[in-house]
Amino acid sequence: MKEKRKYIVWALFSLLVIALFVFLQQEYRYHFFFIEQNFMFRSSLDYIMPHLAVPGGLANMVGEFLIQFYMFPYAGAAITTALIALVALLINALLRQINSGYSWLLLACIPALSLFFLHFDFNYKPAGTVAFLLMLIAAWGGLVIKNDRFRFAYNLVVVSCLFWCCGSVFVLYALLMVLYEFGTGKPLRYWSLLLVLLAGILGEMSVRFALIGEYKLIFLPDMFYHTRLQPKSLIYFSYILLILLYAVALWLKPVKEKKLFFKLAELTLPFVFVLLFAGWGLREYGDEKAQHVKKLDYFSRTGQWDEVINESRGSMTNYLYICYLNLALAEKGQLAERMFLYDQRGVDGLLLKWNKTFSISVLLSDVYYSIGNVALAQEMAFEASVSVLGSGNPRMLKRLVETNIIYGEYKVAGKYIDLLEQTAYYKKWAREQRRFLYNDAAVEEDHLLGEKRRGLLVDSYLSNTNGLDRDLINLAEHYPANRNPIEYLGGLLLLAKDLEGFKTLLETYYGTDVLPVLPNGFQEAVIILSEKMPEEWAKYRVGQAVIDRFGQYRKSILANKNNQALPQLMARDYGNTYWFYFMFK
Repeated sequence: MKEKRKYIVWALFSLLVIALFVFLQQEYRYHFFFIEQNFMFRSSLDYIMPHLAVPGGLANMVGEFLIQFYMFPYAGAAITTALIALVALLINALLRQINSGYSWLLLACIPALSLFFLHFDFNYKPAGTVAFLLMLIAAWGGLVIKNDRFRFAYNLVVVSCLFWCCGSVFVLYALLMVLYEFGTGKPLRYWSLLLVLLAGILGEMSVRFALIGEYKLIFLPDMFYHTRLQPKSLIYFSYILLILLYAVALWLKPVKEKKLFFKLAELTLPFVFVLLFAGWGLREYGDEKAQHVKKLDYFSRTGQWDEVINESRGSMTNYLYICYLNLALAEKGQLAERMFLYDQRGVDGLLLKWNKTFSISVLLSDVYYSIGNVALAQEMAFEASVSVLGSGNPRMLKRLVETNIIYGEYKVAGKYIDLLEQTAYYKKWAREQRRFLYNDAAVEEDHLLGEKRRGLLVDSYLSNTNGLDRDLINLAEHYPANRNPIEYLGGLLLLAKDLEGFKTLLETYYGTDVLPVLPNGFQEAVIILSEKMPEEWAKYRVGQAVIDRFGQYRKSILANKNNQALPQLMARDYGNTYWFYFMFK
């Protein structure tokens, strides 16, 4: 019966591991692509040695080394599943060293799951899980040593090594070893308190000598969270739960003969509890709402603009989603033609306000690059690089390479290329960019870089010093072949319902190289500007299909003007027009 229960436990554990991998791959695959952009592992000594010169450096290096593979399909789900499964297995091995009379494997999944939930937070460094895993390996090694004096000497060495290699988990290790010595009544139990004293001295020295900035970063798992932010209480759960399980294992006496009810409860209750804990954790920390924007970010980064547009059907209330949509339309040359076919919510959906965060800086860099404002695209790339959680953002480094090549700053571009060549995933792209260095002819012949260079202004217009409207006009006048500046400006005026400004724009630029013809969205606005002046429609060559549809729109408005459900009725047939946006949004 004992062997049978053992097989059942391992079968249930295997089922949980498989379910975890499938769930992550199915529901969170874009999350891993997003996380990969927070870190940039480089295989060079000038990158590795400074990281190893501070407490926790080895764990950080291992974490970043693993994260670089997240760009490959299935890798993120597989690596995360493997880390969490190994944590559970090692906790089980640790507890069985203390008390082999019970089955701990399923219960070991609970602190492992609390670590797993942290991986949904992109401000958490997976190095925290690596450090926890290494600490468990060291703790298991300590309990294997039965000679008290050898174990004490081993623990002194391990506390020091964990402090330097894995950071704050050295405190947890010291507490576990002290708890073990006192729980089992070992002769050297009072001497084990020196482990806590050693941990305190090491932590104090790390702060005093400025190796670590704050006490909480060396004594608590806060070390593995964005230093500018306050972590959620979840970050402490794995430490607390491990200590509780550890204490229970020490307290419980092995039972040689167990009743059938106890045997069944030992199997079913932990499994049920794990399922309930997993369900609660996913609801509380799964961050399901953020998965959509991570998907849009991935499609945008890889230039899958049709996928961005396909994901933008129906109602949208999040400005981030709308901004990705409008960027995709602009990249396909369809912004002013099709923007009102989708759920627009104002000017922030076209150009977000900068809030100094990493994600917004990245998106704005993409938007400005699409518009042709290379200076602002570069500035936002710098800002994103400063606010990134890890050691660099490869996407923004690529942007810095491109913008410096466009400006002819080949020496600077070469430095960024050097950095990208030290990565596993981006080195091929970086090597391809070397052909542009000190080769103006190659730059000008390139479809993308040449186009951006031809659109460069004499002045850089950093931070919109002349006002956004003026900068867009300057870009449009300087290089009319790029339609995005004038379409963004017209779109901003229409979304703000600034019809006087839009009228001035038409009177100034319609029929010129800047605005030779009016796209569909602009034609619909012309009718509102001059509803009772059909001659204006002819002047701006408003299409007959647009005129006919406006006639139907006007009839519907008049027929239902006393109906309280008028917005809903009009949305059904005309929600994809500027007329509806102007009147009801």
